[in-house]
Amino acid sequence: MHLHHATDDIRKPAPLPLPARLHDPQQQAAPLRLAPACDTHAWPLLALHAGASAAFAAALLPTAGWPLALTCCLLILVLLLRAVRAAATQPGRSACGTALLALDLIVFLLCYALRETDADWHATAFCLLLAAPYAGLTRHLLDGAVLAIVASLAWFGLQDDFQAGSAATLLLLNLSGIVAGHGQQRQRRAHLRRHAILAEQAVRDHLTGCYNRRYLDEHLLGAELARSQRHGLCLTAILCDLDHFKRINDAHGHAAGDAVLRTFAALLGNATRRGIDSVVRHGGEEFLLILPETDLAGGVRLAERLRAGLVRHIGTTASFGVASHVCAPDSQAPDAAALVAAADSLLYQAKHAGRDCVRAAMLDAL
Repeated sequence: MHLHHATDDIRKPAPLPLPARLHDPQQQAAPLRLAPACDTHAWPLLALHAGASAAFAAALLPTAGWPLALTCCLLILVLLLRAVRAAATQPGRSACGTALLALDLIVFLLCYALRETDADWHATAFCLLLAAPYAGLTRHLLDGAVLAIVASLAWFGLQDDFQAGSAATLLLLNLSGIVAGHGQQRQRRAHLRRHAILAEQAVRDHLTGCYNRRYLDEHLLGAELARSQRHGLCLTAILCDLDHFKRINDAHGHAAGDAVLRTFAALLGNATRRGIDSVVRHGGEEFLLILPETDLAGGVRLAERLRAGLVRHIGTTASFGVASHVCAPDSQAPDAAALVAAADSLLYQAKHAGRDCVRAAMLDAL
């Protein structure tokens, strides 16, 4: 079995604030990526827009053009279904919505070109359809603005003579749409940013930036055990506790104790693998490391390096309990709490052995 062990070096804690060190940059950038209409509550508006264009194709095209009307309606229906279904299954879901809006406007302009009667209400209906690209149905405001401006120019190209009133109306509509669309997207970004911050705060410890106990119990440990069981990998847990931490608080104050905890958390984060291992503040001055694809020997080596590096970087000692389990696909997975309980029992043994030491064992040997 090929096992990946934790890194062999302990780097100095990064100078950046710890939450910035431990947080996922992709998660921080996520609020800037707006979802298209088919991902949000706006998709009914997209369906209404498509239905209106299909109705125009069915009602306004000449009687002899029914094959063209039927083709337009079918194309609109197909693109609408793709836009709605692509919300969770395809990466090009935004392109589907934009393509549907473009097809809707093309169908309406085609109806106007082939049947020029009732021009007054044609203009009114066109203005209503033209407002949709600015209503948050496209991922980027630029996409909607380009689509609306091109459609406006095409509308003027179909006119027999220049109409100042129509030009002023379309100009005002496009300017108002750009302003309104920009404001709407700013509001959506602010909402998504607040949501991301709240989601991050729900799984992170506010002092150290590590994962919190709630995230460990509800998601992290169970998911890692299931993955290790599925692929037949080792999973190791290291529970570490700062020795005589109360003396630091009593002698130097709680602010100094908080600084020690942040430095310790940064040391743990720098010694583990980004995107693979997890650092959890288990409670007080206790921290738990979840190390997928790491056997017992690899966990012990990491614990020993952390123990030695702790004295150099912080000037205090810590005790470590290392528990490991070899998961087999055809065997029953252990209870998620059993691995942590085993590491806690080994940590208790390390404390009673005089502290500043490592105790390790396989889960099935305890």
